[in-house]
Amino acid sequence: MGASTRTPDEKEKTMVNLCAKNFKIRLFQTWFFFFFLISIFLSLSGYFLYDSIRNLIVNELGNNAVNVAFTAAKFIEQDIEPFIALAKVEDYDRQEYDTDYYNRMQTLFRELKKKTGATFVFAEKKLSDLKIAYLIDGEDPSSELFSPIGTADNMGELELRVFKEGITGATDIVNWEFWGKFVTGYAPIVNRSMGEVVGVVGVDFSFDYIENLLSKIRRLIIFPFLLILLLGTYILSRLAIDRSTALNIDYLTGLHNKRYHDVRLSSLIRKQRFYGRPLSLMIIDVDSFKEINDEFGHDVGDETLKMVARKIKLYTRNTDICSRVGGDEFAIILPETDLERARLIGERIVDRFRSDLSATKKDCDPEITLSIGVAQWREGMSARELNQLADVAMYRAKSKGRNGVYVHQQH
Repeated sequence: MGASTRTPDEKEKTMVNLCAKNFKIRLFQTWFFFFFLISIFLSLSGYFLYDSIRNLIVNELGNNAVNVAFTAAKFIEQDIEPFIALAKVEDYDRQEYDTDYYNRMQTLFRELKKKTGATFVFAEKKLSDLKIAYLIDGEDPSSELFSPIGTADNMGELELRVFKEGITGATDIVNWEFWGKFVTGYAPIVNRSMGEVVGVVGVDFSFDYIENLLSKIRRLIIFPFLLILLLGTYILSRLAIDRSTALNIDYLTGLHNKRYHDVRLSSLIRKQRFYGRPLSLMIIDVDSFKEINDEFGHDVGDETLKMVARKIKLYTRNTDICSRVGGDEFAIILPETDLERARLIGERIVDRFRSDLSATKKDCDPEITLSIGVAQWREGMSARELNQLADVAMYRAKSKGRNGVYVHQQH
Protein backbone atom coordinates (compact mmCIF):
# COMPACT_ATOMS: atom_id res chain seq x y z
CA MET A 1 0.00 0.00 0.00
CA GLY A 2 2.97 2.30 -0.57
CA ALA A 3 3.77 4.52 -3.53
CA SER A 4 3.31 1.68 -6.00
CA THR A 5 -0.44 1.33 -5.27
CA ARG A 6 -2.22 2.86 -8.31
CA THR A 7 -5.93 2.35 -8.91
CA PRO A 8 -7.37 2.53 -12.47
CA ASP A 9 -9.15 5.74 -11.52
CA GLU A 10 -5.91 7.30 -10.33
CA LYS A 11 -4.14 6.23 -13.53
CA GLU A 12 -6.87 7.90 -15.55
CA LYS A 13 -6.56 11.10 -13.52
CA THR A 14 -2.79 11.02 -13.88
CA MET A 15 -3.22 10.81 -17.64
CA VAL A 16 -5.63 13.75 -17.55
CA ASN A 17 -3.13 15.68 -15.44
CA LEU A 18 -0.32 14.99 -17.89
CA CYS A 19 -2.52 16.12 -20.78
CA ALA A 20 -3.28 19.34 -18.90
CA LYS A 21 0.42 19.94 -18.33
CA ASN A 22 1.22 19.30 -21.99
CA PHE A 23 -1.59 21.64 -23.01
CA LYS A 24 -0.16 24.42 -20.82
CA ILE A 25 3.29 23.85 -22.26
CA ARG A 26 1.91 24.03 -25.80
CA LEU A 27 -0.08 27.12 -24.85
CA PHE A 28 3.07 28.74 -23.49
CA GLN A 29 4.97 27.92 -26.68
CA THR A 30 2.12 29.21 -28.85
CA TRP A 31 1.93 32.48 -26.92
CA PHE A 32 5.68 32.89 -27.09
CA PHE A 33 5.70 32.35 -30.87
CA PHE A 34 2.72 34.69 -31.31
CA PHE A 35 4.36 37.37 -29.17
CA PHE A 36 7.62 36.97 -31.09
CA LEU A 37 5.82 37.51 -34.41
CA ILE A 38 3.91 40.50 -33.03
CA SER A 39 7.17 42.04 -31.77
CA ILE A 40 8.82 41.63 -35.18
CA PHE A 41 5.75 43.01 -36.95
CA LEU A 42 5.56 46.04 -34.65
CA SER A 43 9.29 46.68 -34.92
CA LEU A 44 9.23 46.56 -38.72
CA SER A 45 5.98 48.53 -38.90
CA GLY A 46 7.33 51.16 -36.52
CA TYR A 47 10.57 51.43 -38.47
CA PHE A 48 8.86 51.75 -41.87
CA LEU A 49 6.23 54.12 -40.49
CA TYR A 50 8.85 56.38 -38.95
CA ASP A 51 11.01 56.21 -42.08
CA SER A 52 8.00 57.03 -44.28
CA ILE A 53 7.02 59.98 -42.09
CA ARG A 54 10.60 61.26 -42.09
CA ASN A 55 10.90 61.02 -45.88
CA LEU A 56 7.51 62.67 -46.31
CA ILE A 57 8.52 65.58 -44.08
CA VAL A 58 11.91 65.98 -45.78
CA ASN A 59 10.26 65.96 -49.22
CA GLU A 60 7.62 68.45 -48.14
CA LEU A 61 10.25 70.68 -46.58
CA GLY A 62 12.30 70.49 -49.78
CA ASN A 63 9.25 71.36 -51.89
CA ASN A 64 8.51 74.36 -49.69
CA ALA A 65 12.12 75.52 -49.97
CA VAL A 66 11.99 75.21 -53.77
CA ASN A 67 8.67 77.09 -53.96
CA VAL A 68 10.00 79.99 -51.87
CA ALA A 69 13.22 80.08 -53.92
CA PHE A 70 11.24 79.96 -57.18
CA THR A 71 8.98 82.83 -56.05
CA ALA A 72 11.99 85.00 -55.14
CA ALA A 73 13.74 84.16 -58.42
CA LYS A 74 10.67 85.11 -60.46
CA PHE A 75 10.41 88.41 -58.61
CA ILE A 76 14.06 89.19 -59.43
CA GLU A 77 13.53 88.22 -63.08
CA GLN A 78 10.80 90.87 -63.43
CA ASP A 79 13.53 93.52 -63.12
CA ILE A 80 16.61 91.53 -64.08
CA GLU A 81 18.98 94.32 -65.16
CA PRO A 82 19.88 95.63 -61.66
CA PHE A 83 20.63 92.07 -60.56
CA ILE A 84 22.82 91.42 -63.61
CA ALA A 85 24.70 94.64 -62.90
CA LEU A 86 25.15 93.60 -59.26
CA ALA A 87 26.43 90.18 -60.32
CA LYS A 88 29.00 91.67 -62.74
CA VAL A 89 30.82 93.58 -60.00
CA GLU A 90 34.13 91.84 -59.28
CA ASP A 91 35.35 93.74 -56.20
CA TYR A 92 32.55 95.04 -54.00
CA ASP A 93 34.96 96.81 -51.67
CA ARG A 94 36.48 98.93 -54.46
CA GLN A 95 33.82 99.12 -57.12
CA GLU A 96 30.54 100.96 -56.84
CA TYR A 97 27.23 99.08 -57.14
CA ASP A 98 23.55 99.95 -56.80
CA THR A 99 23.21 100.07 -53.00
CA ASP A 100 19.55 101.08 -53.21
CA TYR A 101 18.73 97.93 -55.17
CA TYR A 102 20.87 95.84 -52.83
CA ASN A 103 19.20 97.25 -49.69
CA ARG A 104 15.75 96.88 -51.22
CA MET A 105 16.39 93.21 -52.04
CA GLN A 106 17.89 92.61 -48.60
CA THR A 107 14.68 93.94 -47.04
CA LEU A 108 12.57 91.82 -49.38
CA PHE A 109 14.51 88.65 -48.50
CA ARG A 110 14.21 89.39 -44.77
CA GLU A 111 10.43 89.73 -45.11
CA LEU A 112 10.29 86.55 -47.17
CA LYS A 113 12.28 84.68 -44.54
CA LYS A 114 10.04 85.94 -41.75
CA LYS A 115 6.77 85.06 -43.51
CA THR A 116 7.82 81.60 -44.69
CA GLY A 117 9.71 80.49 -41.58
CA ALA A 118 12.88 79.88 -43.59
CA THR A 119 16.21 80.01 -41.78
CA PHE A 120 18.17 81.57 -44.66
CA VAL A 121 17.12 83.14 -47.97
CA PHE A 122 19.96 84.16 -50.28
CA ALA A 123 20.90 84.92 -53.88
CA GLU A 124 24.27 84.00 -55.32
CA LYS A 125 26.36 84.19 -58.46
CA LYS A 126 28.74 81.66 -59.93
CA LEU A 127 32.47 82.30 -59.62
CA SER A 128 33.55 78.89 -60.95
CA ASP A 129 32.34 75.31 -60.97
CA LEU A 130 33.58 75.07 -57.39
CA LYS A 131 32.80 78.50 -55.93
CA ILE A 132 29.87 80.90 -55.54
CA ALA A 133 29.62 84.41 -54.09
CA TYR A 134 26.68 85.65 -52.05
CA LEU A 135 24.95 88.75 -53.43
CA ILE A 136 21.89 88.96 -51.18
CA ASP A 137 21.45 86.99 -47.97
CA GLY A 138 18.48 88.56 -46.20
CA GLU A 139 20.28 88.86 -42.87
CA ASP A 140 20.51 91.97 -40.72
CA PRO A 141 24.00 93.52 -41.08
CA SER A 142 24.36 93.46 -37.27
CA SER A 143 23.72 89.71 -37.14
CA GLU A 144 26.54 87.18 -36.80
CA LEU A 145 24.87 85.28 -39.64
CA PHE A 146 25.23 88.19 -42.06
CA SER A 147 27.40 87.50 -45.11
CA PRO A 148 28.66 90.72 -46.77
CA ILE A 149 28.06 91.02 -50.49
CA GLY A 150 30.68 89.10 -52.47
CA THR A 151 31.44 86.57 -49.70
CA ALA A 152 32.69 83.40 -51.41
CA ASP A 153 31.64 79.87 -50.50
CA ASN A 154 31.92 76.34 -51.88
CA MET A 155 29.44 75.20 -54.50
CA GLY A 156 27.47 71.99 -54.10
CA GLU A 157 26.63 69.51 -56.85
CA LEU A 158 22.97 70.51 -56.96
CA GLU A 159 23.86 74.22 -57.13
CA LEU A 160 26.13 73.56 -60.10
CA ARG A 161 23.33 71.71 -61.91
CA VAL A 162 20.94 74.59 -61.25
CA PHE A 163 23.46 77.04 -62.77
CA LYS A 164 24.20 74.82 -65.77
CA GLU A 165 20.80 73.25 -66.50
CA GLY A 166 18.41 75.87 -65.12
CA ILE A 167 16.51 73.29 -63.02
CA THR A 168 14.97 73.61 -59.57
CA GLY A 169 15.74 71.13 -56.82
CA ALA A 170 16.15 70.45 -53.13
CA THR A 171 18.82 68.68 -51.13
CA ASP A 172 18.30 65.94 -48.60
CA ILE A 173 19.23 66.80 -45.02
CA VAL A 174 22.70 68.37 -44.98
CA ASN A 175 24.56 68.72 -41.70
CA TRP A 176 26.73 71.84 -41.77
CA GLU A 177 29.44 71.91 -39.14
CA PHE A 178 28.70 75.40 -37.81
CA TRP A 179 25.11 75.89 -38.94
CA GLY A 180 23.31 72.66 -38.12
CA LYS A 181 21.03 70.50 -40.27
CA PHE A 182 19.23 72.03 -43.24
CA VAL A 183 17.13 71.17 -46.26
CA THR A 184 17.92 73.63 -49.06
CA GLY A 185 15.86 74.43 -52.14
CA TYR A 186 17.33 76.12 -55.23
CA ALA A 187 15.76 77.99 -58.17
CA PRO A 188 17.60 79.64 -61.09
CA ILE A 189 17.47 83.37 -61.86
CA VAL A 190 17.19 83.44 -65.67
CA ASN A 191 17.85 86.32 -68.02
CA ARG A 192 14.97 85.52 -70.37
CA SER A 193 16.23 87.76 -73.14
CA MET A 194 19.53 85.89 -73.29
CA GLY A 195 18.25 82.50 -72.10
CA GLU A 196 21.01 82.15 -69.53
CA VAL A 197 21.16 81.58 -65.79
CA VAL A 198 22.69 84.65 -64.13
CA GLY A 199 22.20 83.62 -60.52
CA VAL A 200 20.53 81.22 -58.10
CA VAL A 201 18.19 81.78 -55.17
CA GLY A 202 18.66 79.40 -52.25
CA VAL A 203 16.31 78.85 -49.30
CA ASP A 204 17.36 76.93 -46.18
CA PHE A 205 14.89 75.36 -43.79
CA SER A 206 16.38 74.19 -40.50
CA PHE A 207 15.78 70.54 -39.72
CA ASP A 208 16.24 70.98 -35.95
CA TYR A 209 12.57 71.81 -35.43
CA ILE A 210 11.57 68.89 -37.63
CA GLU A 211 13.83 66.57 -35.64
CA ASN A 212 12.07 67.61 -32.45
CA LEU A 213 8.78 66.80 -34.15
CA LEU A 214 10.13 63.46 -35.35
CA SER A 215 11.33 62.61 -31.85
CA LYS A 216 7.76 63.10 -30.65
CA ILE A 217 6.53 60.90 -33.48
CA ARG A 218 9.11 58.28 -32.47
CA ARG A 219 7.74 58.33 -28.95
CA LEU A 220 4.20 57.98 -30.26
CA ILE A 221 5.30 54.96 -32.31
CA ILE A 222 7.40 53.40 -29.55
CA PHE A 223 4.84 53.87 -26.75
CA PRO A 224 2.20 51.41 -28.04
CA PHE A 225 4.97 48.97 -28.96
CA LEU A 226 6.36 49.14 -25.42
CA LEU A 227 2.83 48.80 -24.05
CA ILE A 228 2.27 45.63 -26.07
CA LEU A 229 5.76 44.44 -25.13
CA LEU A 230 5.01 44.89 -21.42
CA LEU A 231 1.62 43.26 -21.82
CA GLY A 232 3.17 40.37 -23.71
CA THR A 233 5.90 40.02 -21.09
CA TYR A 234 3.26 39.92 -18.37
CA ILE A 235 1.24 37.29 -20.23
CA LEU A 236 4.33 35.19 -20.85
CA SER A 237 5.43 35.49 -17.23
CA ARG A 238 1.98 34.40 -16.07
CA LEU A 239 2.06 31.48 -18.49
CA ALA A 240 5.55 30.60 -17.27
CA ILE A 241 4.33 30.68 -13.66
CA ASP A 242 1.31 28.56 -14.57
CA ARG A 243 3.57 26.17 -16.44
CA SER A 244 5.93 25.94 -13.47
CA THR A 245 2.97 25.42 -11.16
CA ALA A 246 1.52 22.73 -13.40
CA LEU A 247 4.84 20.89 -13.38
CA ASN A 248 5.44 21.15 -9.62
CA ILE A 249 2.01 20.91 -7.96
CA ASP A 250 0.00 17.75 -7.36
CA TYR A 251 -3.29 18.11 -9.22
CA LEU A 252 -5.42 16.46 -6.49
CA THR A 253 -4.11 17.68 -3.15
CA GLY A 254 -2.49 21.00 -4.03
CA LEU A 255 0.76 19.93 -2.35
CA HIS A 256 4.04 19.73 -4.23
CA ASN A 257 4.48 16.66 -6.41
CA LYS A 258 7.25 14.04 -6.51
CA ARG A 259 9.19 15.92 -9.17
CA TYR A 260 9.39 19.00 -6.97
CA HIS A 261 10.18 16.87 -3.91
CA ASP A 262 13.13 15.19 -5.62
CA VAL A 263 14.55 18.49 -6.91
CA ARG A 264 14.25 20.28 -3.55
CA LEU A 265 15.65 17.37 -1.56
CA SER A 266 18.70 17.13 -3.85
CA SER A 267 19.17 20.90 -3.63
CA LEU A 268 18.99 20.93 0.16
CA ILE A 269 21.42 18.03 0.44
CA ARG A 270 23.95 19.94 -1.67
CA LYS A 271 23.60 22.87 0.73
CA GLN A 272 23.90 20.60 3.77
CA ARG A 273 27.25 19.34 2.51
CA PHE A 274 28.47 22.92 2.63
CA TYR A 275 26.78 24.22 5.79
CA GLY A 276 26.61 20.99 7.79
CA ARG A 277 23.14 21.66 9.22
CA PRO A 278 20.77 18.79 10.14
CA LEU A 279 18.18 17.64 7.61
CA SER A 280 15.49 15.01 8.10
CA LEU A 281 12.88 13.39 5.88
CA MET A 282 9.47 12.01 6.79
CA ILE A 283 7.45 9.57 4.64
CA ILE A 284 3.74 9.29 5.51
CA ASP A 285 1.41 6.58 4.25
CA VAL A 286 -2.38 6.40 4.66
CA ASP A 287 -3.11 3.05 6.33
CA SER A 288 -5.48 0.66 4.54
CA PHE A 289 -6.07 3.13 1.72
CA LYS A 290 -6.81 0.36 -0.79
CA GLU A 291 -9.58 -0.95 1.47
CA ILE A 292 -11.02 2.57 1.74
CA ASN A 293 -11.11 2.82 -2.06
CA ASP A 294 -12.62 -0.66 -2.44
CA GLU A 295 -15.28 -0.22 0.25
CA PHE A 296 -16.23 3.45 -0.09
CA GLY A 297 -15.28 4.23 -3.69
CA HIS A 298 -12.64 6.35 -5.36
CA ASP A 299 -14.43 9.64 -4.69
CA VAL A 300 -14.15 9.01 -0.95
CA GLY A 301 -10.55 7.95 -1.52
CA ASP A 302 -9.80 11.24 -3.27
CA GLU A 303 -11.47 13.23 -0.51
CA THR A 304 -9.43 11.26 2.03
CA LEU A 305 -6.18 12.20 0.29
CA LYS A 306 -7.23 15.86 0.16
CA MET A 307 -8.11 15.82 3.85
CA VAL A 308 -4.80 14.19 4.80
CA ALA A 309 -2.93 16.78 2.71
CA ARG A 310 -4.73 19.64 4.48
CA LYS A 311 -3.97 18.17 7.90
CA ILE A 312 -0.30 17.58 7.07
CA LYS A 313 0.03 21.17 5.88
CA LEU A 314 -1.72 22.38 9.04
CA TYR A 315 0.48 20.36 11.40
CA THR A 316 3.84 21.31 9.87
CA ARG A 317 5.98 24.44 9.94
CA ASN A 318 6.24 27.04 7.19
CA THR A 319 9.80 25.92 6.48
CA ASP A 320 8.78 22.28 5.97
CA ILE A 321 8.24 21.11 2.38
CA CYS A 322 5.18 18.89 1.99
CA SER A 323 4.65 16.77 -1.14
CA ARG A 324 2.52 13.95 -2.42
CA VAL A 325 5.01 11.45 -3.81
CA GLY A 326 2.74 8.49 -4.59
CA GLY A 327 -0.84 7.28 -4.62
CA ASP A 328 -1.39 7.45 -0.85
CA GLU A 329 2.13 8.43 0.14
CA PHE A 330 3.32 11.84 1.30
CA ALA A 331 6.77 13.25 2.09
CA ILE A 332 7.84 16.09 4.37
CA ILE A 333 11.34 17.55 4.08
CA LEU A 334 12.38 18.98 7.45
CA PRO A 335 15.25 21.51 7.11
CA GLU A 336 17.28 22.38 10.22
CA THR A 337 15.79 19.36 11.99
CA ASP A 338 17.66 16.49 13.62
CA LEU A 339 16.33 12.95 14.04
CA GLU A 340 14.94 13.41 17.56
CA ARG A 341 13.03 16.55 16.69
CA ALA A 342 11.74 14.93 13.50
CA ARG A 343 10.45 12.03 15.61
CA LEU A 344 8.58 14.44 17.90
CA ILE A 345 7.04 16.20 14.88
CA GLY A 346 5.96 12.82 13.44
CA GLU A 347 4.36 11.75 16.73
CA ARG A 348 2.56 15.08 16.99
CA ILE A 349 1.16 14.61 13.48
CA VAL A 350 -0.11 11.10 14.30
CA ASP A 351 -1.63 12.20 17.63
CA ARG A 352 -3.30 15.35 16.28
CA PHE A 353 -4.59 13.52 13.23
CA ARG A 354 -6.13 10.80 15.39
CA SER A 355 -7.57 13.37 17.81
CA ASP A 356 -9.05 15.60 15.10
CA LEU A 357 -10.67 12.66 13.28
CA SER A 358 -12.09 11.20 16.49
CA ALA A 359 -13.81 14.50 17.25
CA THR A 360 -15.58 14.64 13.88
CA LYS A 361 -15.88 10.96 12.91
CA LYS A 362 -19.28 9.51 12.08
CA ASP A 363 -20.24 5.84 12.22
CA CYS A 364 -20.30 5.58 8.45
CA ASP A 365 -16.87 7.21 7.98
CA PRO A 366 -13.85 5.04 7.14
CA GLU A 367 -11.17 4.46 9.75
CA ILE A 368 -8.15 6.54 8.72
CA THR A 369 -4.73 6.38 10.37
CA LEU A 370 -1.20 7.29 9.34
CA SER A 371 2.09 5.41 9.41
CA ILE A 372 5.22 7.56 9.40
CA GLY A 373 8.85 6.74 8.74
CA VAL A 374 11.64 9.18 9.68
CA ALA A 375 15.29 9.30 8.60
CA GLN A 376 18.08 11.87 8.90
CA TRP A 377 20.59 12.76 6.22
CA ARG A 378 24.20 11.82 6.90
CA GLU A 379 27.38 12.85 5.14
CA GLY A 380 27.85 11.02 1.85
CA MET A 381 24.16 10.09 1.56
CA SER A 382 22.29 10.84 -1.69
CA ALA A 383 18.69 12.02 -1.98
CA ARG A 384 17.69 8.61 -3.33
CA GLU A 385 19.26 6.85 -0.34
CA LEU A 386 17.57 9.20 2.12
CA ASN A 387 14.20 8.55 0.45
CA GLN A 388 14.79 4.80 0.68
CA LEU A 389 15.68 4.95 4.38
CA ALA A 390 12.57 6.98 5.23
CA ASP A 391 10.43 4.65 3.08
CA VAL A 392 11.84 1.57 4.83
CA ALA A 393 11.15 3.21 8.20
CA MET A 394 7.55 3.87 7.13
CA TYR A 395 7.05 0.18 6.28
CA ARG A 396 8.54 -0.74 9.67
CA ALA A 397 5.92 1.51 11.28
CA LYS A 398 3.22 -0.41 9.38
CA SER A 399 4.67 -3.77 10.38
CA LYS A 400 4.56 -2.70 14.03
CA GLY A 401 0.82 -2.15 13.95
CA ARG A 402 0.38 1.04 11.88
CA ASN A 403 -0.86 4.37 13.25
CA GLY A 404 2.58 5.28 14.54
CA VAL A 405 6.11 6.54 13.88
CA TYR A 406 9.26 4.55 13.25
CA VAL A 407 12.67 6.24 13.26
CA HIS A 408 15.56 4.87 11.24
CA GLN A 409 18.54 4.79 13.58
CA GLN A 410 22.01 5.24 12.11
CA HIS A 411 24.56 2.58 13.09
